[in-house]
Amino acid sequence: MIPGLPDVCKQFITVYLFADDAKLYNDGHQVLQKGLNTYQAWSDRWLLRLNINECKIAFYGRDVNYAYKYYLSFTDLESLDVIKDLGVVFDSELRFASHCKEKINTAYSILGLIKRNVIYLTKEAFVTLYKSLVRFHLEYANSVSA
Repeated sequence: MIPGLPDVCKQFITVYLFADDAKLYNDGHQVLQKGLNTYQAWSDRWLLRLNINECKIAFYGRDVNYAYKYYLSFTDLESLDVIKDLGVVFDSELRFASHCKEKINTAYSILGLIKRNVIYLTKEAFVTLYKSLVRFHLEYANSVSA
């Protein structure tokens, strides 16, 4: 937890913190840019430099193209149509087809790995391998894609 960060930015944005990650949210573009500037000033004051290459912008809903800038270098932050967050793939329309496709591809590749590397496989052994290596990929965040 980063003490004080949500309080500094709360007049402009909502801040969600998770481990070493922060997500900034607001509906208005100018207000979000002000919040981003406040967040950056706070991080500079505490000598916590942001890795600008890791900062991404995601828009949800209406088709918008607003360029958010990092205030020290005035460089645009990268905007993505599809973003992966905590293992869940989101697109700008909040459809989860990309998430489902990625999980299915992962499951198939692990099944292929099992098939190539295990020659004599009993039914019980396959069930054990499937439950321990494949199934959790298909079940992870399945409530968002249902």
